[in-house]
Amino acid sequence: MPDQYTRTAITLHWAVALLIFTAFPLGLYMHDLPLSPDKLRLYSWHKWIGVSIFLLAVLRVMWRTTHRPPALIEAMPRWEKLAAQTVHYLLYAL
Repeated sequence: MPDQYTRTAITLHWAVALLIFTAFPLGLYMHDLPLSPDKLRLYSWHKWIGVSIFLLAVLRVMWRTTHRPPALIEAMPRWEKLAAQTVHYLLYAL
């Protein structure tokens, strides 16, 4: 088993995180704007950021199915390992 995530997995993770941290405040900002060409442009950007997040997430799941993640630390209690694995798979299911 590898001892760390691949560079591709790390890049996909942070690309999705950066896009989420961009899309969320953008959505909050544009929500209360009056209807205008600027608001429609922001909606378009928000939509394409969301589409990009979705496509990167699909790519990440495909990458994950062909590349094993690093093993959990041996010193972790059994319940923590189970909780970590459960949450990990729930996040992929979302």
